[in-house]
Amino acid sequence: MRADLRNRLVFGFPLAGLVVGILVADVSWNQHGGILALGIAAAVLGAREFRRMALVQASHARLAPMAVVAVLLVLEAHLHWMKASQQPELAAIGAFADRHPIALAVLGLGFAWVALAQMARYGSEKFSASLGATIFGMVYLGVAFNLLTRLAVLPGADPAINRGGMLLLCFIAAVKFGDITAYFGGRAFGRHKMSPRISPGKTWEGFACSFAGSIGGSYFAAWLLSLSFPPGPFALWWQPAVWGLVLGPLGVVGDLAESALKRDAEVKDSGRMLPGFGGWLDVLDALIIAAPVGYVLALVL
Repeated sequence: MRADLRNRLVFGFPLAGLVVGILVADVSWNQHGGILALGIAAAVLGAREFRRMALVQASHARLAPMAVVAVLLVLEAHLHWMKASQQPELAAIGAFADRHPIALAVLGLGFAWVALAQMARYGSEKFSASLGATIFGMVYLGVAFNLLTRLAVLPGADPAINRGGMLLLCFIAAVKFGDITAYFGGRAFGRHKMSPRISPGKTWEGFACSFAGSIGGSYFAAWLLSLSFPPGPFALWWQPAVWGLVLGPLGVVGDLAESALKRDAEVKDSGRMLPGFGGWLDVLDALIIAAPVGYVLALVL
């Protein structure tokens, strides 16, 4: 067995078990503290790695605005569940968040912060590249984790059932099972390169296998959740198929997008904290691009 594959198995299963365990605990207790903690951790760790890659082309890219705005967007998303609280103070906060574009205000203030900080410290030196890289990091990370948190706190017909948490678990299953089957399918059957200039290892055969993984992962997660927390996340039998069919390919796109960032930065991995995977962004990349579509799907299905 190759060393990278062995490391993925050794470190991947405990990491996946920890994340799934936290999210299942949220569903079991009908709370959202777990997703809040995960979202904040992902925002901070992702911003740190993104800035490290951005520095190659944008030498004055700034970490603090990127991380702070991403964390604030996670917190903004968390406010929305409070509107259903039995405590009037929390319900008022949630209602306020629903009525006002707080997320847009956070992004706008973040843009102003970056522009003023760049001019004050560096003048016009590398201004466009550094400003653009920092703002892109805010949007890339902040919007994705905001929408994933919003997905997790999405209310269902029965307030006693955490449907949003179940949908987030199905989202992760669809994207990551698709990612896994694309990896193994590409290794087993891959002949035709998908995008050799960005990621030479990805093949069209692996991409085709990802559909089976994403749809199967959606049905598997939905089945387990319906057994443990009836009636489960979906009302109709065909909905997990749509979930997997749409989100699986977007996971591949997210993986390719992060590969392009790494190639531009001339690094193999976004970080070194996770043996076999690289960095945190190497694990989160497939989720980031799929997040907006996953949230919209949850609203319409």
